[in-house]
Amino acid sequence: MTISTLVVGFGYAAKTFHVPFLTELADFEINGVVSSDPAKVNSELPGCVVYSSLEQAFSSASFDLVVITTPNHLHAPQVTAALQAGCHVLVEKPFTLDSKEGEELVALAKQAGKHLCVFHNRRFDGDFLTIKQLIADDSVGDIKRFESRFDRFRPNPRQRWREQAGPGAGIFWDLGPHLIDQCIQLWGMPRAVNAHILTQRHGGEANDAFEITLFYDTHIALLGSTPFEAGPTLRFALHGNKGSYRKFALDPQEDQLKAGLSFNHPRWANTPEEEQGKLHTDTSSKIIPTLPGRYIQFYQQLADAIQGESPLPADAISVVPVIQLIELAIESSQNQRTVLVS
Repeated sequence: MTISTLVVGFGYAAKTFHVPFLTELADFEINGVVSSDPAKVNSELPGCVVYSSLEQAFSSASFDLVVITTPNHLHAPQVTAALQAGCHVLVEKPFTLDSKEGEELVALAKQAGKHLCVFHNRRFDGDFLTIKQLIADDSVGDIKRFESRFDRFRPNPRQRWREQAGPGAGIFWDLGPHLIDQCIQLWGMPRAVNAHILTQRHGGEANDAFEITLFYDTHIALLGSTPFEAGPTLRFALHGNKGSYRKFALDPQEDQLKAGLSFNHPRWANTPEEEQGKLHTDTSSKIIPTLPGRYIQFYQQLADAIQGESPLPADAISVVPVIQLIELAIESSQNQRTVLVS
């Protein structure tokens, strides 16, 4: 079975994270794109049918899967329209801007008998898979502190919707879902959250930095992002009573996709030697080879789920808690206090 696919939106996310897999994997076929720029679409996908709206697409053809890559505030209404049209849905993160709305969409998907998946591809980052393995192997012992960061040096705002004032804009709605989802995947919901969500750049309209502390029963998780981090940047740190693991630099898959590298290339998802993480104990320090990232597995698993052969790689029901925690973090930041998670 080839999965007839409609891509909604054709910006950075669509072209970088979705089209390469949809075009190279035999399970999928892109049979339409919703975009206001047909020329841009056809330069990447020659001959592809381009629709001006979801309504036009659904009235003109039928699709098995709709991949939604539009600005964040459009996710919920477009997911609703796609489910009502009888399609499976893959939506970019953040799933929704409101957890109650997320719960309603999960219920709608169940009622429609369709799969609703959220693109939490960073569950398949190689460094995150390595963190999971280190925890499973008890490599640092009883965990006391976890750090997860996504820092960059971008001191000046750019003219793009994510950095302009509006619902769902800002770095916290962009990167926060990934970092929070990874924590929930590791340890579930925390018992409390404290957050500082900031706009630090001159002329910035949307938040561009955040520092979040998640309080678990026996450890804390520190999540953050700043646009003022030059040089090597910490990605993960895991500290316990046996030692510490630190990993610098980001998973390579996004940069490889941007460069047009095929996921069949021998270098695909391989972390350079100088970016490998290190495990330090009282008696030794050693390099821990980073496991290869597996973004391709996300789409392979999605295809298998649609064909009834496996669970979704990121079922929407597992992502509702991410939105709930984002809401609590925003409340914490606005009120400048720690918020309990009920």
